[in-house]
Amino acid sequence: MRRSLGRISGVWVVFILAFQFPWLAGAVSDLNGSIARAEPLKKGKVNINTCSKRELIKKVPGMTSSKAQRIIKGRPYSRIYELVTKKILTKKELSRIRDFITVKDP
Repeated sequence: MRRSLGRISGVWVVFILAFQFPWLAGAVSDLNGSIARAEPLKKGKVNINTCSKRELIKKVPGMTSSKAQRIIKGRPYSRIYELVTKKILTKKELSRIRDFITVKDP
C-alpha cells in the first residue's frame, strides 16, 4: 500500500513542477524524444569501405574509436557480414549497427 502511495505522490510532484516551470517540461520531452529515436541516418548509410574514422564514430551509434579503427584496418569488404568473419565485430555488435552501415565498392 505504501509503495503505491509513493508513486502517486511522485506523479503529483512532476505534475506540479510542470505547471510551475513549463520550460522544464519542454526540455524533458525533447530529451526523451531524442533518446527514443534510434533511426538510420537521414542522409543514408555509412559506407564502411570509404568512410573516415571520424565519420564512423559520429554517424554510427555505439561506435567507439577502437572499433572504428579495426573496421578501417580490415578493408576492403564485399559483404557486411565480413565484419564478423574477420573477427572485427561480434554478431551482437553487428546486429546493433547493421541498419547504419553499407558496403559499396571503393
